[in-house]
Amino acid sequence: MSPKAEEVPEGRAGREQEESRIVLQAHVADSGRIYQAARDINVFEAGSAAAFTDAEVGRVATESMVRTRSLIASISSYAPVDLAYRPPSDAISVLRAFLDSSSRVFVVKGPPGSGKTALTYHLADQMGLDVSFQLHSADSWDLPRFELAAEILRYASVPRSDDALLTLEQAGVRLDRPCVVVVDGIASQSRFDAVARQVDRILRQVTVPALRFLLVVRTPPDIEMSAYPVLSATVHGQSGARPRGTSYELVPWSTAEARAAWNRSRKPGEASFSELPAAVRQLARLPLYMRLMKAAGLDSTDSEVNGYRLVDHCVAAVLPASGHDPVDLSETLADAAHRATPELVPSVLRSSQPPPSSTADPLDVEAPPLVHRGADGAPVFIHDVVREYFLATRISALLEEQGRSSSTVVAFNDLAKKAMGSAAARGVFEFTVYGLDRSAPDLLAALVVSPAVHVGSTLPLVLGLVARGGVRFADEHVLRVCARRCRREASAELARSLLAVPAVADALGADYAPWLAESLKQFGPAVWPQLVTAIELSLDAQGIRRLLNASDLGHADEATFFARYHYVFLSSEAESGSEPLDTFLEHPDWRVRAALADGIRDKQSPRAESARVIMDRLVYDADYKVRAAAARAIGQAESDLAEHHLEVLLTDDNWHVRSSVLQGLLSGSGGPVDTHSTTVMALDLLRSEPDWQWCPAQIATHYERLLLLSGVSSPSPGSTGRTRALFELLREARTGWTSLPGDVCDALVTEGLSVPSWLVRREAEAFTRSAQESGPVPSVSSLAAPSPPDAYRRLRGGRSIQIALDLHDLDQAIEVAQAVAAAGADFIEVGDPLIKTVGVIAVERIKRAVPHVTVVAEMMSADWGRDQVVLAAEYGADVVFLIGPASTASVAAAVDAGRRLGVPILLDVPSHHVSAHWITDMEQAGVDGFAITTNIDIGVGSNHPLARSQALRSWTRLPVAVSGGFSSTDRTVLRSPEWDVLIVGRSVTEATHPTTAARLLTQLINQPE
Repeated sequence: MSPKAEEVPEGRAGREQEESRIVLQAHVADSGRIYQAARDINVFEAGSAAAFTDAEVGRVATESMVRTRSLIASISSYAPVDLAYRPPSDAISVLRAFLDSSSRVFVVKGPPGSGKTALTYHLADQMGLDVSFQLHSADSWDLPRFELAAEILRYASVPRSDDALLTLEQAGVRLDRPCVVVVDGIASQSRFDAVARQVDRILRQVTVPALRFLLVVRTPPDIEMSAYPVLSATVHGQSGARPRGTSYELVPWSTAEARAAWNRSRKPGEASFSELPAAVRQLARLPLYMRLMKAAGLDSTDSEVNGYRLVDHCVAAVLPASGHDPVDLSETLADAAHRATPELVPSVLRSSQPPPSSTADPLDVEAPPLVHRGADGAPVFIHDVVREYFLATRISALLEEQGRSSSTVVAFNDLAKKAMGSAAARGVFEFTVYGLDRSAPDLLAALVVSPAVHVGSTLPLVLGLVARGGVRFADEHVLRVCARRCRREASAELARSLLAVPAVADALGADYAPWLAESLKQFGPAVWPQLVTAIELSLDAQGIRRLLNASDLGHADEATFFARYHYVFLSSEAESGSEPLDTFLEHPDWRVRAALADGIRDKQSPRAESARVIMDRLVYDADYKVRAAAARAIGQAESDLAEHHLEVLLTDDNWHVRSSVLQGLLSGSGGPVDTHSTTVMALDLLRSEPDWQWCPAQIATHYERLLLLSGVSSPSPGSTGRTRALFELLREARTGWTSLPGDVCDALVTEGLSVPSWLVRREAEAFTRSAQESGPVPSVSSLAAPSPPDAYRRLRGGRSIQIALDLHDLDQAIEVAQAVAAAGADFIEVGDPLIKTVGVIAVERIKRAVPHVTVVAEMMSADWGRDQVVLAAEYGADVVFLIGPASTASVAAAVDAGRRLGVPILLDVPSHHVSAHWITDMEQAGVDGFAITTNIDIGVGSNHPLARSQALRSWTRLPVAVSGGFSSTDRTVLRSPEWDVLIVGRSVTEATHPTTAARLLTQLINQPE
């Protein structure tokens, strides 16, 4: 709906309206993206210079700093004092940790209006003395033709020569400080793909650590980056604490933070935050929306306020003061939004194309405060949200014109499909729904209940807006229809979205509890989190009883849910003998009983009497798996409850249960443990119990880790468990997975320098070298442990030789390893036959013999991948080659262990798994390379490995290793572009002169065509 025309009043009212317009422009511009201003600063146009000087190439950091300061100064002039930017308290420390790490990419994510751009300005302003920043926006680039390397040089006024990437590589070497290239304006998967391809290419060639990237990504939905191997491997903050591919996530303020921000800038006569309606307070949790409220004012009596209505209110306040007819100007801005993002318009509506921009455009007379002129003269909206408002207004009007028709449903589904892969499209979709809800709620309701509307995309997105409130169309009839479709079409996504809508409970009435029970039975764990939230918000005690009566507690899958969230369904003062607690405690399926312990570990679980009743029973359960679950809950249980059961669990007749106690005390984190009385008591018991002095090796590692983190001396100094725990902690600290206090780290290093294990001493010595070094982080020239996360992935497109020591005699293997290392082999693989013959100690012996060559450990079980990776790393492996059946979960666990210990994961691809879908799943799990192995014992009837390799390399950008009995006579194979790493075994290892055979292979694969 276009704002109605109204005249600007004269006198005091007119002045106040004009002041409101100016303040609104400043508020939105401060939150918006105005990087276009950088083009108005004297930026050197980098052309195809024939030559360039060292001085020109070496000024990237200095010129970037000057340019960025000028840009920030121009931006700061817009910012009103009363709403000064208040950054997250930890933002600078997190970025400094990134600069101190080996990571090259920092990814900031967040919803529109959460302050992502303002955060980059703040970081550049506050850290600009010792770090150079470049501020770019992908919005201003012609993505099909842009070249990021050229843009970086252009920003720094450096001529690019004929090869911008080569010039950037030379300039990077001369950087005297970190230079962070910020790329903002990433609001869709397609836009991210265009940027990521360029960043990935730069990271592959420009390896100096001083050149870094900060990518600003708008969500939701999230983007997928596994198709860009080097980029995704070197994203900072992938220690398991954050979603993969995220370094820093901006979320809406908490209610307390929003209240403080509102009241700090509260003007005389303005309502306090607590006086605002609940819907307004919810909107104000986004900094952008609070700025709009403050600048333009808001009718606080509007009970159906939402983001669209807020922007509409602001637009209506601004346009009349522009000097043009508001209706005409609104149409002109809708045309501009349409021209700027035509890809966001549903294809069936594209026949209604906006007219091309002309000189008669009112913007040529005076640019209204919602847009400014770009370098090419085209209008640029000062924030994505404003552009999306005008485009959504246009789309909702077109849908309303079409009315109830199949083409309207098609357009609605098309827009929702776009919204599933683009944050910008998500914003347009949401504003379109809000626009229709305001102007044509009956039409919107008809669209939602149409049998043709998609249950996997359109309905969940619409219901997500219903859950936020501020809409009228979703009456009880609409919600009942959606609930029936969910049941009929078995859509877990639709079920999750319905569970988030409190009004569904009223719409279904007495049928709500049975519907919840059926959803639990139909979708299982896929809806557990949403289901428990819905129950807490919508059901009283009587409703919970109805739900329990409608469920089959004798069925393990259903009973496990209720046991897992028992604190929701049981009285906080539940005692033994109450129902359904006894039903869970006596359930024949161990998973139900163990789920009770998992519920105690939940941070949402209140510390109630029921926890004591549960623990009193579970620690004596007949099944060791249940006792182990109770043992893991020790770390989260109240001290008196935990101490009551410590002795029983630490002296259990099953070592897995005992080990679970340690895991509970360590709480799954790598950092220091709590030194409260529970840990102190546990340590006293451990040192006094004779059995613990002779515990199994894998459990001794947990025991010693607890001692090391607690600063307690070991009763078994120099033991295998102590050595392994020390190695893991030192390595984790080096990879950045674990953050240790200075005193703890110093103690670990001191002990590490004195132990017999050369592997541990090497880790400790790395800390002493780091303390002596100054300046930028040195570049890594090899895969020496711990491997930089992107090092193995850089092998793509290279020509590397891996010699597989599939031998049975360790002395012979060492002799061959030294021979092929002297011949220039890139990798030496300790094969499974050797490991099975002499044990994993073979890996350590080979590594000691050739310390400067990358050693690959072939481990034969991908289903136990995590343990295999840890074991191989503890014995000196630089890369782990996993062979065997591999589930996504086991591979992901192996990858986490690899990231933790700095060991790349090379994954074997069984012949029946060579498919694009499986490869994508493994990429997303995080592997660093794939291998195709062909045993020559199969004979002449086997398929040639290069045939599979060709298909595999077309599906992934990760390096591909190939084996198949190759030798120097396979000239076609040696020259083939279908491999990145060639694995060679018997032709070298069983040659009478391995050095000669390996050297010949190396020469053949590296010689020109």
